This record gives sequence, structure tokens and C-alpha cells, in this order.
Amino acid sequence: MTDAAILVREARREAGLSLRALAERADVCFTTVFRIEHDQLDPTTGTLRKLLGALGQELELGRSTSARGPQLAELSDAWSTDQAGQDQPDWTRLRAFLDHLGRHPEESAQAVRSRPPASGSVFFDNLLAGIAEKVSDDSGTPRPAWTKKIPPLAVTWEGFGTPRMRATAAAATPPQLACRKVLIPTASLWRQAG
Repeated sequence: MTDAAILVREARREAGLSLRALAERADVCFTTVFRIEHDQLDPTTGTLRKLLGALGQELELGRSTSARGPQLAELSDAWSTDQAGQDQPDWTRLRAFLDHLGRHPEESAQAVRSRPPASGSVFFDNLLAGIAEKVSDDSGTPRPAWTKKIPPLAVTWEGFGTPRMRATAAAATPPQLACRKVLIPTASLWRQAG
């Protein structure tokens, strides 16, 4: 049932009026009121105003900007294990999250505030904590308290490649990840503003 159907029906019942009485009072066809209440017609704003006005109420329209953007806590499952048994991030989901924050930096603090559920991968939990710390540092907001509860890896995680490639990746890793022994170059996750 639509919001309009519920709104009209509840307001009419609170006023103690029948469908016909409301239709006459609002100067709206009875079948229109019937169809609105039975979710067979999506009324115009003008019709809703007439109906509610006849019931001594006002229709207020507004716009909300409280829509919540993506949350780091929703990414705890963005990884898998490859054939060699190594934990591998879902790069696409991680980049999409960071791309969104790149376009909407004002959402950064809120996006990393909540602690992700334990992922089942110590590596991935560290990666998410490092991302939260970098996002916070980049936006000039305090780091979320939950990141302090994630101890760094005991053994360094580095991607595949030759020793030279891994050394280059280590040198390009942001300090927030490097201190967690997660060696992923900044450019692998964060796109440069163009």
C-alpha cells in the first residue's frame, strides 16, 4: 500500500468521515477517493492537498538529504581466497567505495565510523582498518576508535610479482597500510583526481 493511500485513509478515519462525506467536503469525485484509498490511483499533490485540507490537515512536502552513502562496514565480505589459499580483496568493490568518497568527501567520516564485522581474514580486517585510517587522515577527521583494536599483521602481506615489482609496490604503499604490514600501492585503490 502506498503512502498516499495510507495517509488519506488514516486521516479520514481519524476525522470520522465516510468516503462519500470526504469526497463531498473536498469536492472530489467519490470514485477518486475510493481508488486512492484502495491503492488503485496515485493522486497528484493537488488532490492530496484538497483531501487533507477538507480534513483540517495540511500536506507538507520536503526533501531529505539524509540518504546514507556506502559504508566501509558493508565491505567485510569483499574478499575471497584464491587457488593458492591467499586472501584476495574484491578490488572492484573497494575502488567503488573509495571512488564514491572521492566524489563526496563530506561523507568520509560517516562512511568509516562503524566497525565492519570480522571478515574471517586477519589480512582483510587490517586492510579495512588501514583504509579507514587513510580516509580519515585525508579528510582531516579523527580516525575511528575501532581501528586501534585491530592489531597489525604478524607477517607482511604483499601482492604477486617479481621482487622488483613488490619493492615498487611497498614504496608506493600509504603509511596507514604500511604500518599494518599490508603492502598495496596507493594507486591500486585511490584514483588520482583528474
